[in-house]
Amino acid sequence: MPNFVRRVDVRNFNLEYDFFISVSRRWSDAVVFLDTEFPGSIYTSAKPHYVLSPAERYALLKANVEDIQPIQVGITICYIGRYSITWQFDLCDFDISRDRHVPESIALLESSGLNLKHIRRFGVPFVWLARLLINAGLIGLGSKAQWVVFQGGYDIAILLKGVWQWMRPCMKMMKAILPATLESFLAYARLIFCGGIYDIKCLMRVCGLHGGLERLAKQLMVEREVGKAHQAGSDSLLICHVFYRMIALYFSSKDGRKAQYLACRGLLHGFEY
Repeated sequence: MPNFVRRVDVRNFNLEYDFFISVSRRWSDAVVFLDTEFPGSIYTSAKPHYVLSPAERYALLKANVEDIQPIQVGITICYIGRYSITWQFDLCDFDISRDRHVPESIALLESSGLNLKHIRRFGVPFVWLARLLINAGLIGLGSKAQWVVFQGGYDIAILLKGVWQWMRPCMKMMKAILPATLESFLAYARLIFCGGIYDIKCLMRVCGLHGGLERLAKQLMVEREVGKAHQAGSDSLLICHVFYRMIALYFSSKDGRKAQYLACRGLLHGFEY
């Protein structure tokens, strides 16, 4: 596994674009690990999150994702569980002086090392990343890549928003509309991520594990190799290491868990029926 992250902004995007395409096409059946950083959930529910139905949680997610701008996306591509490369894409779409945000979330990102003024100035438009993922064959019809997230409903929805914006340029002056219902959203996700999605939080339930990413990594004795928490590239790489440690410890035997693993395909934590 690598001990560095390839940081991408407008100054080196074209060079990294070509390298990303070449890696993705060579590792066409790779596993892709995703993390996003965004300015917080600007809408909340009056009811505790744990009592919300999956449909209510999706309505909340939809409202938030349509009204926020992503700041950073981390992508780790791993081939046969041994070779991996991590990219961190800074995005220029978020303007703290204009876009709605949660001050506490912004403070957390800045304390983790994100320079929002720098990212705003030198980041790339989100639609460029969406185009790259489609051209690389990692999403869309015919893609064989499996995607892995950690509690990734928002990560997947944010990426789908970027795909929608790229496919429908006329929507740039409007909100990017996610599907109206949870059922339609999950169907759309299966269509775009047709190689399959796994959410580690769903796998954790099968293994009897609990907690956030940092706690899980500690339980599995996985160390963060580079960067800090809430840096998208570093988090996507940690998700990669955690995933393969879980596979080795919990899903490599013939005790029936393999079937449970496969049953988690396409599930997103908090949005299961």
